[in-house]
Amino acid sequence: METTVEKNPLIPILRSFTKADSRRLGKWLESPAHNQRDDVRVLFAYLVGGQDRLYKTSSLTKMRIWKRIFPGESFDDARLRQTFHWALKATEAFLAYDYWCRNEFHQQLALTKELRRRNIAGPAARSLKKAEQLQEVVGIKNETHLRDQYLLELEKDEHRIYYQLLDKPRFQEIADTLDYTYLIEKLKASWNMLYHQRVYKTAFDVKFLDEVVSYVERINLDEHPVIAIHYYGYLGLVEDDASGKTIALLRDAVEKHGDLLSPTDLRYVILMAINLCISNMNQGREPYIRESFEWYKLGFAKDVITENNLLTRATYLNVITIVLRLKEYAWASQFIEEQSSQLEEDIRENTERFARARLAYEQGDYNNSMPLLVQVDFKHPVYNLMAKTLLLKIYFELDEFDALDSQLDSMATYIRRKQLSDLHKNNFSSIVRYTRQLSRTGRGNQKKLADLRQKVEATSPLTEKKWLLEQLDKR
Repeated sequence: METTVEKNPLIPILRSFTKADSRRLGKWLESPAHNQRDDVRVLFAYLVGGQDRLYKTSSLTKMRIWKRIFPGESFDDARLRQTFHWALKATEAFLAYDYWCRNEFHQQLALTKELRRRNIAGPAARSLKKAEQLQEVVGIKNETHLRDQYLLELEKDEHRIYYQLLDKPRFQEIADTLDYTYLIEKLKASWNMLYHQRVYKTAFDVKFLDEVVSYVERINLDEHPVIAIHYYGYLGLVEDDASGKTIALLRDAVEKHGDLLSPTDLRYVILMAINLCISNMNQGREPYIRESFEWYKLGFAKDVITENNLLTRATYLNVITIVLRLKEYAWASQFIEEQSSQLEEDIRENTERFARARLAYEQGDYNNSMPLLVQVDFKHPVYNLMAKTLLLKIYFELDEFDALDSQLDSMATYIRRKQLSDLHKNNFSSIVRYTRQLSRTGRGNQKKLADLRQKVEATSPLTEKKWLLEQLDKR
């Protein structure tokens, strides 16, 4: 088998390029200021020259590339590696320059510094003014904006000192922008660390957090909305707030001032808030059901729930679970209609059927729910067991005990045969066991029913605990 260059770092970089990127890189390589090697230009032209060569192993063999770059010459692996080396260096330089060109403020600031270094006063002052104007029109006012403002204030003061101007010193502005930048970044970093610590049981040394929080609590948060957002997020994580008051404060701040965050930060805050809500919901805290619904609505409104226009199955079904618990049936129906198309194609049909079956079940429409459930066949065993559990509940509520027994036997066998985590195995096994016991306990047998209730209440995990207790109440 011929050796290929598929693992060379240049290949995945070029695969990430759009046609416009490739055209601009081609011009970059044509300029002697950036590249003086003909072999690099020929290599680039070959790799991006159509016929999907970047994705075909046969087109990426060393010998084929060598013959294109150095026709008629004997193969020299070291020389070919050198060509790839210089092509990679030129491409990386292009990427760095391309990134820099997208930030006009940093360009103006760099130009100001260089003009001042060359002692060209007039153009330096104009460039500094241009940088200031660019900073004033920025819509996002997060820590990146504050860090840029800090650099701008430093440059203003350097300009004042260098040209011995009589302007007022910028000491307070320098200190304030530095301090507020740090406050936001410290709250963000601490929020990340503490969340990771909780989820993955990892210990971190979070320095100066008490001092930062103490200072933040003394300032007027209405004047610093971005700090407020990250402060409320931190509180939502560390406080034992059963009422949901803090997470509601965070949502209010995000609804009012979320546009001051970058899209990445906004997505992170909203998804973190949803995770906090779900964590509290799992503790039986009812206010967080409504809160999680409001956060999901906000996330969809801000277009941060989907990624690359795709919605994960877990998120889709989480939303369905929450809205059905709130009996928001019209919203659930609309959600299924509008969002199902954003599921990946290979899971879309089964997931949508399951969602429609759950909606029909919650509305008491067993005639529509059951046929949908029978058609559901998830490859993922946990989702399959969720569908089987819903069918089990319908059989029980309709007193279809023959079908119920068959379903319980089928689920028990399925659980034994499939590879499941201990958590999921214990959960679904408990559902099967307790449902079987409940179906075989007569309505007048209060002692057995009381014993069963005690077992159900003491069992965790048990996702159908509420349903089982409701059925016990009816006995």
